[in-house]
Amino acid sequence: MPILYVITNVPNVPASFLSAASKAVSELTQKEESRVLVNVVDNAKLTFGGTDSPAAIVQFHSIGLCAEDHPRISESIAKLLLDIGVSNDRHYIQFNAPLATHVGKCGTTISELSKPKEEILHF
Repeated sequence: MPILYVITNVPNVPASFLSAASKAVSELTQKEESRVLVNVVDNAKLTFGGTDSPAAIVQFHSIGLCAEDHPRISESIAKLLLDIGVSNDRHYIQFNAPLATHVGKCGTTISELSKPKEEILHF
């Protein structure tokens, strides 16, 4: 369930950025790209350091994310942001490692979906 949220004041972020971000998140988390969600909000009213030069707020969520992974992920996201004109000193990245019991999907939780089927079936 890796999720990457990017809010930026850069106008008209191209679809190619979303594709590149989705692929990068899949590689960074070693999870199938079919499980990756990328949400980019462009043209946001955003200032950083008192100016409206290109900037971004980024959130990276993934079950099982370890603090040791943060520098590597931060480096990769920073490179992606450079592609849309956001320099390394004009963004923050917030990391979140939710528990599988705290993430919903398909009307249940990831924790429940991960259980063997015989544990889920209640006869």
